[in-house]
Amino acid sequence: MTIKLLITYSLCMFGVTSAGAAEADSAVTITSLKNEYRFNWNSKSNRVEVKEKLNNTYISNGFQVSYTVSEFYNDNIVIDDVSCKIDGHSVRNFKPKYTYYGSDDIFYSDERVCYFPLELPKKGSIGNVTFEETLADPRYFTSIYFADAEQVQQGQVTIEIPRWMKVDIKEYNFNGFNVKKNTVYDKGDDADVITYTFSNIPGMKKEAHSPGPTYIYPHLLIMCKSANAGGKQFTYFNTLADQYAWYCELVKDVAGDKATISAKSKELTAGLTNDIDKIKAIFYYVQDNIRYIAFEDGMAGFKPEKADEVLRKKYGDCKGMANLTKALLTAAGYDARLCWLGTKHIAYDYQTPSMAVDNHMICGLNYKGKTYYLDATETYLGFNEYAERIQGRQVLMEDGDKYILGKVPTALPAQNLSSEISKLSVNGAVLIGKVNNTWKGEDKEDVLAGINSVKHENVDEATKRYLAAGSADYNIKNLVVSSTTNPDKDLTATYDVERKSGISAFGKEYYIDLDNRKDFAEAAITIDKRKNDYWFSGKAHIVTENELTLPPNYKASSIPAELNISKPGYEFHITYVNSPGKITYKKTLLIKNTLLTKANFAAWNQDIEALNKAYNENLVIKPVSQ
Repeated sequence: MTIKLLITYSLCMFGVTSAGAAEADSAVTITSLKNEYRFNWNSKSNRVEVKEKLNNTYISNGFQVSYTVSEFYNDNIVIDDVSCKIDGHSVRNFKPKYTYYGSDDIFYSDERVCYFPLELPKKGSIGNVTFEETLADPRYFTSIYFADAEQVQQGQVTIEIPRWMKVDIKEYNFNGFNVKKNTVYDKGDDADVITYTFSNIPGMKKEAHSPGPTYIYPHLLIMCKSANAGGKQFTYFNTLADQYAWYCELVKDVAGDKATISAKSKELTAGLTNDIDKIKAIFYYVQDNIRYIAFEDGMAGFKPEKADEVLRKKYGDCKGMANLTKALLTAAGYDARLCWLGTKHIAYDYQTPSMAVDNHMICGLNYKGKTYYLDATETYLGFNEYAERIQGRQVLMEDGDKYILGKVPTALPAQNLSSEISKLSVNGAVLIGKVNNTWKGEDKEDVLAGINSVKHENVDEATKRYLAAGSADYNIKNLVVSSTTNPDKDLTATYDVERKSGISAFGKEYYIDLDNRKDFAEAAITIDKRKNDYWFSGKAHIVTENELTLPPNYKASSIPAELNISKPGYEFHITYVNSPGKITYKKTLLIKNTLLTKANFAAWNQDIEALNKAYNENLVIKPVSQ
């Protein structure tokens, strides 16, 4: 199940090592995984169900190991039975715990977890655990992963599909893994039995800046189309139109009290005459005043809360915030609609009708022949700016009984500009001057999120530490930060600086470092430890322009060489401009493609090495007379 898989993945925090031997730091290894899935007609409930039997055999890699076994379920899944044996013997007083699941600001009203400790007394002890479950709606049967929380040495997945059940199965990420498939026909059950066997599948471990698990681990995307059982015809997601129709049923009664919404919409747009100003007023209100939480609301996260309830509570998930945005805009007379989409975390799109395709909801606005996508969960992004996680992603927009497939625009790195422009001079053994910083887009969002995460009385100090890049010798005075309340405006900071670490004197000769930040200096990838491709959090456009006024009767005696690196996914440029009485250091760094594949790690590291070499070269100035 997708939701169970993603929660399990989010809880896995160890580093991934190569398959074969037991993984480093793992208390246990799964020597055998046997999962069985069978479609079943329940005549009493008048529905098609999926019966699941999940069996893992664990071996202890140490002594006195206590390993927590957990299984997630919700309103659509019933755990019928749990059994556990240690070294062939049933566990005395075995009582799994069942509880609602929540983590930090993630709340699941229907998400539950069954868990218990697997006590393995000695190295080599064997634990055998079986969960038997019933899934009430085939729509929620979306995926089967061959990986588990720990390394799987040997695995088998069996799917029994009666001929009265229509199912499509798509295979993902099999390359590089030892996976075999076999299909036989069971005449007695009139069913096709598909069996996958596999070995040495690494555990699902989190690695920073990695693609989502749908890109990494071998798995099956299960698409339940239809069934003809018990003399009845059931249509699930035979086409995207079926999926959209089901979504429409979930959202048809979520507008809430129209009078409440209309009154708030009028309040927000009072005194405004320009349409775009009205739209922004509503959008920014939801951004600023509705606290975003991730929330599963009883339909596995697909049914938004009513708009007036989100307005009253002042918090909501992406669905609730999108629904409130739509309701307020609609009340103001605009053509606003709900949109479903999958973020870049997901490898699929709507070519594969499935609930696994999308994990996010936003509001679409049709205005004067153009569609704008409004994602109120991005607190500090302005109107018509888009976060990297949704750029280029396919969007399913409501359109009455039909739907519209669109695509979120892809932004250039310039959307996320981070610039630093300074005018410096030499004052004895220090550099002094004035600095101007500007941040746009997701860079602005990151800076504002950091500023607003600290207590109000500590904001000024925290901002100074950020601007100083952690340097104790970068002293800031007269700091002025622009208003942080208007998403339409760039975030700016101006200040006076006194920098002691940027200059060294040898007699009358000065060695000067004109770059305090040295962006990407620590960005080399540890290739022998990194297991997955690297995903930057967003595109980047970093500009530094530091002008040094030379002391009277001084000249540049040594100017570092230029650096010019241009690759399809990124660029590094550094140059020094020598003009009468001053030297200007110019740096431009671009991240154009947020995906850096493993095949390009070595080249990236070489380029980072070249960048650091350029950083380490100092400008040298001396008297004209020398």
